Amino acid sequence: MEAKMKLLGIGAQVLKLKTRGQSRSAKNCCPPEVEVPLPCCPKKRFWTIKRVLFFSTLTFGAGAYTGIYISQNYEVPRVDDPQKLIQRLNEKVKELVDQSKNK
Repeated sequence: MEAKMKLLGIGAQVLKLKTRGQSRSAKNCCPPEVEVPLPCCPKKRFWTIKRVLFFSTLTFGAGAYTGIYISQNYEVPRVDDPQKLIQRLNEKVKELVDQSKNK
């Protein structure tokens, strides 16, 4: 009998903690106000100047190393001068414009 009474007492304590001491009618009527805890410290920005410089330098170095490795170990044709590339681009654009006018 005493064990049952202890369990009922523990159950009542748990119920009080869950409802925060409010009665059932008050619980159903309006929800308890929830206190929002304040943040302990302001958030720091992730992208600081040092990190930006570090990651951009790391990316540039990895790209340069990859380019050198590929050019040494594979047969890669040379890229034309920028002037020749622009001339070829202009010719292709003129061809596309002429084709669209003919349609």
